[in-house]
Amino acid sequence: MAETPAKQWNPFAAVLLLAGGLILFAVLAWSSHSSLRALEDETAMRARARMSLLQATVVLSLLKDVETGQRGFLLTRNETYLSTFREGVAGLDPALARFREVSSGLAGVDALREELQPLVMRRVAIATRNISMFPQAEPEVTTARNELLDEGRATMERIRSNFRTIETRLRDEIDARNRVVGATMKRALLTSVLLTATGAFLILAAYGLLQREQVRRLRAEEALREANARLEQAVASRTAELQQARDEIGAFALHLDRGIEAERRRLAREVHDQLGQVFTAVNLLVHQALQGVPGRGQDLERIGSLIGEGIATARRIASAMRPPLLDDLGLGAALVHAGRQFADQAGVHCEVAVTDGERLSADQSIQLFRIVQEALTNVARHAGASRVRIEGGADGERYRLSIEDDGHGLAGEPSASHGLISMRERASLAGGELALGEGLSGGLRVEVTLPLADSGEAEDADPDRR
Repeated sequence: MAETPAKQWNPFAAVLLLAGGLILFAVLAWSSHSSLRALEDETAMRARARMSLLQATVVLSLLKDVETGQRGFLLTRNETYLSTFREGVAGLDPALARFREVSSGLAGVDALREELQPLVMRRVAIATRNISMFPQAEPEVTTARNELLDEGRATMERIRSNFRTIETRLRDEIDARNRVVGATMKRALLTSVLLTATGAFLILAAYGLLQREQVRRLRAEEALREANARLEQAVASRTAELQQARDEIGAFALHLDRGIEAERRRLAREVHDQLGQVFTAVNLLVHQALQGVPGRGQDLERIGSLIGEGIATARRIASAMRPPLLDDLGLGAALVHAGRQFADQAGVHCEVAVTDGERLSADQSIQLFRIVQEALTNVARHAGASRVRIEGGADGERYRLSIEDDGHGLAGEPSASHGLISMRERASLAGGELALGEGLSGGLRVEVTLPLADSGEAEDADPDRR
């Protein structure tokens, strides 16, 4: 079935969804970091506002100690109050410095703090003068002291008013920071939930698409395996059919070759027997007709010579078509005779050492004989050799026969020539195989290997041997 475009784009869509989910998680991480930094800043500012409020309270408390110590001393003349006064004065400078440090940068506090500083110093200076003027009882001093007391009260009232304003603004700052922190936390929580849910949804959607793609791939693989199985079955069936056809062709070729050999055997016998008898009868009739006739002696001698050549030609043709030695004495004797004829005709020295021919079937013997004939023909035509050696014998369960020359090798005989193809086909018909290689003397070596036939099979394969 053809796939839809959507299915074809599933992997790409899954990658996009997965990338989108990862990007959202990255945005979530960045947003969480930004919110955390904002919360840290707001919390720090809130802490500074609280610390400033606390430090303002400390400054006011020390200032109250200064005023309490002054009043207590002036009213009771008890110097114990002076220790409270001195401790308050000593603590004001570091308290004011700490207050300046923690409240720096807070909105609406810097101006009040700068206005508060001289008032505090002024109040301390008034209290110090009041204490220093205490031993003097003159009316002028008493009047000046009263004026200082009134100025100290007014200054203290301004200081308290200033502190109330600072406290109000600091508390407002703390409340504002609390609201910002709360809003930031809500926004961060909402962003986290939304981004997490969206990212998880995208990743789950990508996972679903990948799972669907995996299922599709598994189905496609299963369909491919089934198609491969069907193809293998079709190939096996076709191979079996081809092998059967090949076997049938081989059997037909073997049957045809056996028929040809049988026809050759019959023709050889006909030529040998019939023509031989005819030539012999003609020779007798001619001798009877011309013997004693005056002037025909020379003709009689010539006719006898021609008839002898005809008889020899008939025997040679019969021997070429089907050597009698092959049927009578076996492969070894037939090859020895063929080697001698080849040596006489081609002028090439031929050695033959063939044994165990009786272990071959008739079909194998005739095929080997024809292979040797073809090999010797190729040597005479192409090899340019001076020596040929034919060697054969049983080698375990197989029979090996080789024809080796000292000629030009494969350079003088193309590997795809008709003669070599014929030799390979005959080796296959005999149930064996043929191999070409380089001989010990540099020429061509043709080696045929056949499975040995049982003695019973060798006898049954040739009806003429019974």
